[in-house]
Amino acid sequence: MQKAHDMFQEKGVVVLAISIDGTGERAVKPFMTKHGYTFPSLTARTMDVARQFGVRLVPTTLVVNRQGMIVGSGVGPVDLANPAFAQYLESVLSAS
Repeated sequence: MQKAHDMFQEKGVVVLAISIDGTGERAVKPFMTKHGYTFPSLTARTMDVARQFGVRLVPTTLVVNRQGMIVGSGVGPVDLANPAFAQYLESVLSAS
């Protein structure tokens, strides 16, 4: 996620992590700091946010365009810095 954040932040792409860890920020903030992650992260102690987006498994990746529409999704680990995924994001950006 950090690589994707670094690659695309100047193009207006936001890489956002949402943790559903029940301990909330107490667990997430030290983890982010320890690993040097600089992309934004939110915590959701309940599954409300996940339910709103139809997320049933973690990790889930959602691609949301500038109009707020989900235009892509995937379940399981995703290499966001993979050239094929980067090309996909470029196509989403050019379509927006």
